[in-house]
Amino acid sequence: MNLQKANRTSPLQILFDQTVLFILFGFTIFMAFVKPSFLSWWNIQNVLIDVSIYGVVACGMTILIISGEFDLSASSQYMWAQILFVSLLNMTKNPFVSIIITLLSGFILGTINGLIVTKLHINSFITTLGTMTMIRGLCLVFTSGKMVSTDNSFMKAAGSFEFLGLSSFFYIYIGVLLILSIILAYTNFGRRFYATGGNLDVARLAGINTSFQKTAAFSIMGILCSIGGMMLVVQLRAGSTQYGNDIALSCVAATVIGGTRLSGGAGNALRTALGMLVIVMLYKALVYLGFQAYYQNLVKGLVLILVVMFDLFMSRRGATAR
Repeated sequence: MNLQKANRTSPLQILFDQTVLFILFGFTIFMAFVKPSFLSWWNIQNVLIDVSIYGVVACGMTILIISGEFDLSASSQYMWAQILFVSLLNMTKNPFVSIIITLLSGFILGTINGLIVTKLHINSFITTLGTMTMIRGLCLVFTSGKMVSTDNSFMKAAGSFEFLGLSSFFYIYIGVLLILSIILAYTNFGRRFYATGGNLDVARLAGINTSFQKTAAFSIMGILCSIGGMMLVVQLRAGSTQYGNDIALSCVAATVIGGTRLSGGAGNALRTALGMLVIVMLYKALVYLGFQAYYQNLVKGLVLILVVMFDLFMSRRGATAR
């Protein structure tokens, strides 16, 4: 099996990528007329910060969905990373140690998900639904449902750092995005994710350790949830079980809008970045237009349903074209 062909882009995918750009352009023009302040530099910076924090987690979701799996526990892992990172900063006063332990924790949680799916052969939806509930319960026990905060000087310095008018969050996201894009496009390790998600049986016959690939995808997801959680702590200097409740579904929506197929085997982290930009701009626009929180949740749910329907439509069209 030629792994280099596993992630070949179809004409339908190219058309879809252009559609995302058209949506971004049209939406931007619309908001410029309705609310000119939406395009202020201050708001653009805020949009990029949210895109960066959510986008890091979405990169992990992209690899996981490409591999043919799914992770509902991403939101809970994201919460746990916040709470653990703040607690470690307050206890150790050492940012380096706190970062390493938080990353290790994310790796362990992700790997546990992967091993349950691959070794016990339990569906990833059921597995991560269970771990989502367990991790969220752990967060509530750990904090008694209260927000935890820190006044560590590292948070102040990292949160206020800017270069060329852009925050540190943006550069972290760009670094993660480029590294994962290079891995997916130019390494056999990355191409095996496409092969595993595209056709599991064929990938096994080709000698690919599909269990390892799927577990690795979950491990990467856990690490990136930790990075995203720590980035939010740097921004807010606090962590809470209320922060990021919807991040898993937002990342799924952004990933699919970016062209990753829910069935696996196709996708790209760079295109997910465009999808996340669409999602964040939509959420920000709802706030700017004065929609109440319950309307925002209604729109978020509607967007997710439309995204899944569109993915199904594109998959059927792609099958017909082949």
